[in-house]
Parts: sequence; C-alpha cells; structure tokens
Amino acid sequence: MRRLVNEGHHLIIYTAHRPLMALKKEFGDRCEYIEGVMYPSPYTKNGIFAVKLSFMMPSIINAMIKEHKQILEISKRENIDLFISDSKYGVFDRSKPSVFIFHQLRYIPPDFLKFLKNKTEKFNYFFRDSFKKFVVPDFPDDKELTGDLAHNLTYFPEDKLEYIGILSDYERMDVVQDIDYLISLSGREPNRTMLEEKIVSQIKNLNGKVVLVRGIPEETKKINISGIEVVNYAGKGVRDELMNRAKFVIARSGYSTIMDIVELGKKGLLIPTPGQTEQEYLSEHLAERGYFYSVDEEKLSLARDIEIAKSYAGYDPPWRTKEAVGKFMKLIGNLTKELV
Repeated sequence: MRRLVNEGHHLIIYTAHRPLMALKKEFGDRCEYIEGVMYPSPYTKNGIFAVKLSFMMPSIINAMIKEHKQILEISKRENIDLFISDSKYGVFDRSKPSVFIFHQLRYIPPDFLKFLKNKTEKFNYFFRDSFKKFVVPDFPDDKELTGDLAHNLTYFPEDKLEYIGILSDYERMDVVQDIDYLISLSGREPNRTMLEEKIVSQIKNLNGKVVLVRGIPEETKKINISGIEVVNYAGKGVRDELMNRAKFVIARSGYSTIMDIVELGKKGLLIPTPGQTEQEYLSEHLAERGYFYSVDEEKLSLARDIEIAKSYAGYDPPWRTKEAVGKFMKLIGNLTKELV
C-alpha cells in the first residue's frame, strides 16, 4: 500500500472497524476510504473458534455476497483498474485484474475434522476464476514459513500461485536495542483483552525494560502498571522504533506478526489465540523447525517461557519485504498492461 501511494497511484482502501481507523491514521488524506462489509466474528472466550466458524459459514458467505455486490458498484462508479484483496473473497471484478493475497490456501481444521484438511483447500480453489493470481507472502518450499497452510497443495496449479516472500510494514532502523521485552497485543476481542489480563498479572516477574503495546487504535483510557511503559496504539513511526529497539518480542502467532518479527530479525515467544487452528498450527510448525518457541495461553508463565524461547534460533529469511514488494509490483504491472 505504501509503495502504491508513494508512486502516485490513487488508492481506495476498503475495510471496516479497527483496520479502517488504523489505516486512516496511517495514510490520512493520501487515500480514499470506503467502509466495507464486516464479516461475522467467530472469536470466542472459550476457545471453540473452529466450531463456531463452521456454524457461522452461512452468515459469512452472505457477507461475502453482500461485499461482492458492493465491490461491483464501486468498480463501475470509480472505474477501478486493479483489485488487491487481502483475504476478502468478495473483493474482485472478473472484468478487471484482481489478485488475492493470502497465506492460508488450506485451512487447518480441529483434530476431530482432520479428514477435511484437503477439502478446505478446495474452498479457496472455488474462487480460482475470480482472481488472476493468488499471491502468497511466503517463500518457496525449501525455506517456507507457513507449512501446509500454503504448500503441498492438492488443487492449485503452480501457474495460479505467486510466492513473493514476507510482507511487513516495519523498517530496519539503526537504534540502540534498549527494550528488553516488547509485548505486542493484537487481534479481535474478547481474545485480545483476555491475553492482556493474563500478561498484566505476570508482567511484574520480568526484569529489565518492558514495553506493552495494547493494540487499541480507538481513543481509550490508559492502564497504569508500575515500572512498565504502556502504549495504547503505536502508529507507523512509533511502532518501527519500538520494534527495532526491542531485544525480544512477545506476541500472538498471527502470520502478520510472525512476518514482522522475521523482517527485523528478532527472537520471540508466540502465544496462539485459543481455538484458532491457524495460529496453533503456525506455532507448532515454527517450533518444530526450531525458529520460535510457542506456549498455550492457559499455560503461560512469562518468565519461564521467555527463557525457553531465547534458546530458539529465530529465522533468517532469504529476502525481505523490499524485494517482496518489488516482486508484487512487477506482477501487478504485468497484469495492468492487459488493460492497455
């Protein structure tokens, strides 16, 4: 998005709720904004994400249909040249070049539904004619991060996929690493708050400089924790500085967060959202490869688990975001040439 804006393209951002608020703070009047359709949230307090998601599929599909109808209206009204969908199934126009960015071409079902693993790839494959390319922010098989989420696929032909490497909005800075532990919270409610409460109850057990970024872009009252620097929401500049200053990162195991940690070459402790099988799988996969240690939220003991995590190697990528963005710009450049 930054590259497109910096090169003078007119960018229309279509999203809702917290992402919309955050992106307005990031880009200001450099972009146009349209509030998008909200998908129903399958997040729960009791960790049955996958089960609730299954029951909610009719509502989610209805949201996709509504989203697609709105996108076609926008396409006609705004004369869009290219659609870039960040895992939004309804954001495409078959008469225009459309690309789908996603690291999860196959979903990981809960254990009792493991026999459906390959069938979940077929759901994404259903949209094969809606998008010119499926762009995967990961590396080819020998250096992959996502495992079976985006590799060893059954249905997708190779010419439909483009593995471009990691995408992170963080930039490396030449600063002193004076933050011993950066705790970065993210994700939807109520899970974000639940992890925050658990961490706050244990944070006093950490020695050194600790910064807690709560991940709440809306205006809200700060919480005060003795000896801890608390930031409600870190915009681009502050976020880059804090992450670069950090020696060690504690965060959810969402793939965006993992790419950020990899981009800056940090070690970290991953805490998957309970019941969210994608995060649980990523945590297990990366731990098995010796990159990052992961612990279940209910078993979290910050001081103990941080010491274990420090023995893991981290991940040295074959290339970083700058080159990945270059690959993406080349791809969409080739697609838009078809319009001329």
